[in-house]
Amino acid sequence: MIKNMKRAGSLTALVSVSALVLAGCATGGETETSPETDSGDEAAEVSAAPEGTLTFANWQWLETGRGDGMWEAVSAYSEYNPGASFEQVATPFGEYANTLNTALGGGQGADIFVILDGQFNVLADAGLLEPLDDIVAEANVNASNNQMMVNGSQLGVTWEQAIYALLGNKNVMDEAGITEMPTTVDELIAAAAQVEANTDADGFAVRHRIAEFGGWSADFQNWMHGFGGGWSDGTNLTIDSPANIEAVTAFKKVYDSGVMPVGDDASTFRSKFKENSLGFMIDNNGAALSFATGGSITGTDIVSAPLPFPTGVSAHQKLILAVNANSENKELAKDFIRWFLTEEGQSLIRPWTGASTIATDGELSAEFTAANPWAQTYVEAGKTSKQIPIVGFELQTDEFYQTILEAVERVLTQGQDPAEALGEAQAALQ
Repeated sequence: MIKNMKRAGSLTALVSVSALVLAGCATGGETETSPETDSGDEAAEVSAAPEGTLTFANWQWLETGRGDGMWEAVSAYSEYNPGASFEQVATPFGEYANTLNTALGGGQGADIFVILDGQFNVLADAGLLEPLDDIVAEANVNASNNQMMVNGSQLGVTWEQAIYALLGNKNVMDEAGITEMPTTVDELIAAAAQVEANTDADGFAVRHRIAEFGGWSADFQNWMHGFGGGWSDGTNLTIDSPANIEAVTAFKKVYDSGVMPVGDDASTFRSKFKENSLGFMIDNNGAALSFATGGSITGTDIVSAPLPFPTGVSAHQKLILAVNANSENKELAKDFIRWFLTEEGQSLIRPWTGASTIATDGELSAEFTAANPWAQTYVEAGKTSKQIPIVGFELQTDEFYQTILEAVERVLTQGQDPAEALGEAQAALQ
């Protein structure tokens, strides 16, 4: 839950912050029936369901493999409510947050949209999200939706909550003679070195550059949580805590080991993994699902394991479904979300979210699990995963991460001592 949230008065500030930000019971339209007569001969009068075209923004529409599946799943609402149709708004991830926030700040933008939790904090603070309290009250949602309760009002629901784990390419591992997944940082370095010694593939990859701030700011939290650290205690910043220093030291150790293709961005090393040119990587379950459906490998070619860090705890990246408070189709948008939270809506989106946590407690099908044995690791990790926004400093999270990751990058590229670098970040933000 976001603490001490205050309504922002400046849309200029909204756009500025957005530049840094870069996963029931009722059915269908609300109806009203007249009281039955004693004879029961009079037909109940049913009010018309809301009609119109909903513009739906999401960068995932562009994802190979599952983007089309997700679109087909949400479009099924039109079968339930024939008076409704959809118009797709697809923007690449790197441009998504700023493009959407700029439109919303001008009183425009899509009717409904998917946003990351950091972007949610900004839009909620600016009063640009429509409350969904009545809808959520009718549905059987799980605790993953609690984070979207702001000042007593439900401003979004879980689209999917992506979790992180260690992934191995089984084909590369077999060629390298590796039979077990690494469980520690030292074992990860050794296994990655074995890949490079016995195959033409790279050993291990993960985001590691401020140039990929939007993704790295999420990915790096796995190291911090994995070593039992935290950037705050909920009230005060704890950036240079011993656990955080240990996490950065471990990251530096892997970076210096020679098993990483330094300079590769996520697009490059993900392509390598699904083309059997990378042994290991840390990534979220959405990426794993994409590998299983859009490359040279299948789900059974992917091996997963908990993060090779002391606690095994990972971060989760929450994708939130929300309604534009300035939409002219708010009732139709809210009715869609009402349907989305039903068993039907959740069952249709579930195959395309893979092992992500979704708004209700829908189970993975036996067929999906058999085809994607890597998924179970993510399901288990999701039970203890932690949020990416800094607790107690949600609105400042992206600004703070910029300073923190600049410090980490100095450790990696300039050899600065981790304790010194994080101490400077603590002082700068204090």
